[in-house]
Amino acid sequence: MQAQADSPIWSNPLVRHLAVVLAVKLVLLTALWWAFFRVPEHALPQQSDIAAHIAGPAAQAGPTLSD
Repeated sequence: MQAQADSPIWSNPLVRHLAVVLAVKLVLLTALWWAFFRVPEHALPQQSDIAAHIAGPAAQAGPTLSD
């Protein structure tokens, strides 16, 4: 089996099949990444929000007595 020098690469059925398989794999991997690993749209809670949630609300200062 000798390859012809003037024939385009896409005329080979094996090359077309491999290109289609690689394109489908790329689409599927991109879809999986988008579904499971993309950056969330909402911001993650800050450290102070977590501390306030665990410790509860800050105590309010009582009225000061003036002498």
